[in-house]
Amino acid sequence: MSDLFLPKDYTSVDVPVQENNPDIIYLDLYKPQTVYYNMLSFFNGRQLDKDVPLKVQLGYGHRPLNLNNVSDIRFNAAKPDGTGVQTIGEYKIFNPVAGLVYVTIPAAAFSAPGILYFDLQVITNDNRVLSSNTCYFEVEANFARAVFNSGNYDSEIEAAKKQALAKLDEFNSDFNGRLESANALAQGIENSNHILAQAVDDNANAVRAGLAPTNGGANVFTGPNTFQQLLTLAGGMNLTSPLTVDGTAINLPDMLQKLNDTMDKLSHAFDGNYIGPDTDFNNLDNGIHLIYVVQQTVAQGHNFPVLDNSKDNPNVSMYGLLFQVGNSKGMYPVAFQIYFDIGISVNPSIYMRQKSGSDNGGWGNWSTWAVNK
Repeated sequence: MSDLFLPKDYTSVDVPVQENNPDIIYLDLYKPQTVYYNMLSFFNGRQLDKDVPLKVQLGYGHRPLNLNNVSDIRFNAAKPDGTGVQTIGEYKIFNPVAGLVYVTIPAAAFSAPGILYFDLQVITNDNRVLSSNTCYFEVEANFARAVFNSGNYDSEIEAAKKQALAKLDEFNSDFNGRLESANALAQGIENSNHILAQAVDDNANAVRAGLAPTNGGANVFTGPNTFQQLLTLAGGMNLTSPLTVDGTAINLPDMLQKLNDTMDKLSHAFDGNYIGPDTDFNNLDNGIHLIYVVQQTVAQGHNFPVLDNSKDNPNVSMYGLLFQVGNSKGMYPVAFQIYFDIGISVNPSIYMRQKSGSDNGGWGNWSTWAVNK
C-alpha cells in the first residue's frame, strides 16, 4: 500500500511487536496519533473470515497498561467499502498486569476485500477513552469460495500456498506455449501443402502445354519430367514416394502422425488417471489423479487427509481430484499435492501439503495436510 493513500501529514511504519514474542503486537496508547501502523507483513485477512483472534499488549507511556483498571476494550474499524464496524466486550484478558489481551476481529470486518483500518478504544474505570494508533491490513478476496480459517495464518502455510500458485502459473504458461508451438507447426504444414499443391498444378499445366503440339510435330520437352513416379490429383493430393525438399527427404505421413499423436496427448492432458484404495499416495507421479473408492477397505499406512493413518479404514467412500506438481531436477527440489474433496458431504474441502528435497537427491517428509473449508 502506498503512503499516498494515508491521510495528509500521516506516516506509515511497521507494526511494533513484543520483544519476547513476535506474535503479539504492541500498542502504546500514550504515543502521538500521527503514525499508521502497517500490519501487512504481520497479518492478512481473507474475505468471509470470522471471529479472528488478535494478540495485543497494551501499553501507556512505555509501560504495560494495567487492565484491572479497564472497563471495556473495543475494536473500532473502517471497512474498505467505507462503512464502520465496532465491537463491545469482544475481548479476553489473559494477563491484566502485563496488558496482554485477546481482541476478536468480527466477521463484519471481512465482508469486502481491500484495506481495512482499525484502532483499539480502551474505556477506563473512570470513563476515560484511550485510543491506540490506527493500524491497517489487507482483506484478500476469497479464492473459489474456499475460506482459510484463522488457524492457517502461520508463515509456512502462506509460503506453501504462494509456491503452489506460482507452480500452477508456470504450468499454465508452459502448457499454453506448447499449444502455440503445435498450432504454428500445423499452420506451417497447411501452408506447405497449399504451396506444393500449386506447384503440382503448375507442373501439370506445363505437361499439358508441352504435349499439345505432338499431333503435328515433336514434343517441346527437352528434358525429363521431374516427377519420377505416379502423381494423382483426384479429390486430393497423393504422393507415392517421399517428398524431397532441397535434397532432404520429407516423410509427410510420419510428420502428420506425430502431430496427431501430440495433439491427442494435449487434448487429454487433464483427463487424469483413476486410482483406487491400494494407491501409494506418497509416491504418485506428477499429474491429475481421479480418486474413486466406494465401500471398500483402505489399509492402514495410507497417508491421506480423509483417512486414519493408524488403522484400517473399512467401508470408505472417496470421490475427489488429486493434483501433484513438482520439480525433482533442480538443486532444491519441491513437490506439492492439492486434493479437492468432492464427495457427498456437507463440508467439501481442499487439502494441500508439500515436501522438499536437498541437493544430494534426497527427499524430506511430506508436511501435515492443511485443510481449507
